[in-house]
Amino acid sequence: MQETKKDGGYFDQPATKKLLWRILWGTCLVSVVLELFIERKTHFPIDNFFGFYAVLGFVACTACILVAKGLGFFLKKKVDYYADDE
Repeated sequence: MQETKKDGGYFDQPATKKLLWRILWGTCLVSVVLELFIERKTHFPIDNFFGFYAVLGFVACTACILVAKGLGFFLKKKVDYYADDE
């Protein structure tokens, strides 16, 4: 029989989670600050304002999550879906 670990693993440790969140927020901050120094050629007036691509990414990610939640609601199967018919 296979033994299970009780400690979880490297990514379940609180220190690791905190480090990963800091890396994520740091990367986001750097990408937005770099926009101050990079000159972009815009095709539409709306993509000319500061932080447009950060906002666009956030909205797109939020939309994907909401669509997935909605699909999960409709595609969900019952808990006993694979149970024997007895």
